[in-house]
Amino acid sequence: MNRQYEIRADGDYNFATLTRGNNYFEIPYSDNEVEIQENIDFALLFNALNHFYKTQCRDDVYCAKQIVRQDYSTGLPEAQSLIQDLQENFPDYDDWLRHRYNVVGRYTAYREPYSNSGVSFYNFGVKPSEALLLRFGTSYLMDNLKEWYGLKFDFETKDVMLKVVFNAYDGDTPELPQNPANFFAQTHYEDGSLSDWVDYYAYATPKRIRQFCEDKGLSYPLPENTHTNCDVVWCWGFVFNKNTLEYGPVKAYARYNIGE
Repeated sequence: MNRQYEIRADGDYNFATLTRGNNYFEIPYSDNEVEIQENIDFALLFNALNHFYKTQCRDDVYCAKQIVRQDYSTGLPEAQSLIQDLQENFPDYDDWLRHRYNVVGRYTAYREPYSNSGVSFYNFGVKPSEALLLRFGTSYLMDNLKEWYGLKFDFETKDVMLKVVFNAYDGDTPELPQNPANFFAQTHYEDGSLSDWVDYYAYATPKRIRQFCEDKGLSYPLPENTHTNCDVVWCWGFVFNKNTLEYGPVKAYARYNIGE
C-alpha cells in the first residue's frame, strides 16, 4: 500500500503534496511512483529527526513482524504506570521525570541479551555520567558518546543493564546500511561484563532496508502496510555478535505522534 497524496500544479511543474497532522510536505512529482513514495518517506524521516525531542509520541517496535515493545514519551499518561513500576522496584535509580520527552516501554525477552521481560528507560539530553559508567565497570571517551543512554530493568531478577550509545565503533562489523548519522550501542551488566551483541541504528527509508534484508537473508521487521499507517518509520535497529559477526534480528521503530 502506498501513501496517498495530492498533486499540486504550479505553472509547468507538478508537486506531490501530503499533510500529516500539522506538517505539510511537498516534493516534485514524476511518473515514477516508486520514486515518489521513496521521496515522501525520506521527507517524513527528515522531519521526524528534526523534531525528535519536540513531540510526545509512541513508538511501536517491530521485530519479525511482531510488536515487541511500545515506547511512550514520559509526558504521556500511558507512561505513568510504567514509571510507577520503576520507582516501586528500583526507587530513585534515575530521575524518571527529568525530561518529559524521555522514553519508557515494557519489553519482552525477544532476543539476546534479554532473558526476561522488563522495562526500558531512555534518558535523553544527557550523556551517562562517569559515576554511572563506573557502576557498570566501564568507561568511554565522552566526545564519542551520544547525549542519551538506556537502562534495562529486569523485574524478575532485579538486574539492571546499561545501554551506552555512541558514534564510532572500533571493532569489526558485518555489512550494514551506511549513513553518516548512524550510530552504535553496547549493553553493560552491573558485574562489569559486556554483552556479545552490539546494536547498530540506521536512518533509512523502508525501501532501502527491505532491499538490504532481502540481500542478506534477514527477516524484514514490518508487517505489510505498517509504514504507511504510522506517521513515520524513523529508525531501524540491527544487532550483530561482536565475536562471530553473526546478524541478529532486525527492528523497526514505527512512530505515532500524539501531540502535546
